[in-house]
Amino acid sequence: MAIVVAAGATAAAYTAVPGSGAEDPNTMTVAAAVATTGMGEVVVDDIDGDRVDDVVAVERSTGKLWMYAGAGRVEIGSGGWNGMHDLAASDFNGDTKADLFGVEQATGKLWLYPSVGKGLTTRVEIGSGGWNGMHDLVSGEFTGDGKADVIGVEDSSGKLWLYPGDGAGAIASGSARVEIGSSGWNSMHDLIAMDLGDDGKGDVVAAETSTGKLWLYKGTGIGLSSRTEIGTGGWNGMRDLAGGDFVESTDDDLVGVDTSSGKLFLYPGTAAGLKARSQIGSADW
Repeated sequence: MAIVVAAGATAAAYTAVPGSGAEDPNTMTVAAAVATTGMGEVVVDDIDGDRVDDVVAVERSTGKLWMYAGAGRVEIGSGGWNGMHDLAASDFNGDTKADLFGVEQATGKLWLYPSVGKGLTTRVEIGSGGWNGMHDLVSGEFTGDGKADVIGVEDSSGKLWLYPGDGAGAIASGSARVEIGSSGWNSMHDLIAMDLGDDGKGDVVAAETSTGKLWLYKGTGIGLSSRTEIGTGGWNGMRDLAGGDFVESTDDDLVGVDTSSGKLFLYPGTAAGLKARSQIGSADW
């Protein structure tokens, strides 16, 4: 179950209320509130290891990194995070806490920031220069070995690459990476790592820019299967898509912001795709 927050300096946190949903007793509802703007690089995962997903985001005005877990937010990174992009999280070292990683714009290096519960410890370089040539980096368990991996789209070729993790805080690189998607991935946006079907193999969900459709690419443990449409046109009007356990089911769920209204919507996940959405945030997200 994830925590949903209103971003900004006076952010309030809202948690799921059992029995609040009209059809699903675990559906999350949040109170209406006015949220300030100015957060980016939103990540959802269990950063503090309490088995409840947290929200982490960069405050654009200060470059600080904030974690929202329970009531209120906690600063876990001082200024400078505006110089990072493609932030994502997974447990890379096997300690049950999701670690954060991201690309440093100035150097193109990929850095891992191990979690120590209520904060992050000294960063470790896990990818030398060149990561500025990748986009839509996400992490998940894509090989079926129980270890967190990284996938991302290569700008120059449009290919989707898998960088297997070793479970000890490092990922494969260079010739050890695996192509799991041929050219064409530059036409997709907002890649999301999810597990729909609870088979322990990470799936990829992505929006197609030309059609606005949402596609599911089921993970096979060695790559991705043929895609399935799980959302008809209109997904170009959504932003900041993220996956997490919001409904306490065996399948991951998807949340995203409707660009035109600024409302936050929840799409509960199923083995075959997504259920009808419900509004869980009326603030200016």
